[in-house]
Amino acid sequence: MKKINQLKQFLLERNLLNNSTTGTHQFTIKDGFIEPFSVDNSGFQYHFTLTISLSAYCYPFNELIASIVSWMQSNQPEALINTQSRQQAIKFNLDNITDNQCDLTIELKLSERIKATKKQDKLEFDSLSDRLILQEPLEKYGHK
Repeated sequence: MKKINQLKQFLLERNLLNNSTTGTHQFTIKDGFIEPFSVDNSGFQYHFTLTISLSAYCYPFNELIASIVSWMQSNQPEALINTQSRQQAIKFNLDNITDNQCDLTIELKLSERIKATKKQDKLEFDSLSDRLILQEPLEKYGHK
């Protein structure tokens, strides 16, 4: 899934996954489901919760959270449109809290739209931009 790798790269470029010499990070998916969305059944959407587990993450982690919020605004804007979805879009838990580090778990509600197109007798799958989707009428993708 393209968004997971984009988020990892985004956080790595900002050195937010490497701030602890003993810490590790893990990305997992749970609660996933698939929703067809196009009239010709060639498009579908993944819906899932991405769990980012960071063990022995050093304080403070405000920059990490601010970066994730910024990434969500650019890459998952529909999750932040209204109050109810915003309250579910980004969650966190802390364990093993010490003077300067903790085990931090962040859960993100994500979705990714995939459209299949036939090219040279084979199917290719392209991830559709959320910005593109939000700017175009949903009827184009089979929604009424």
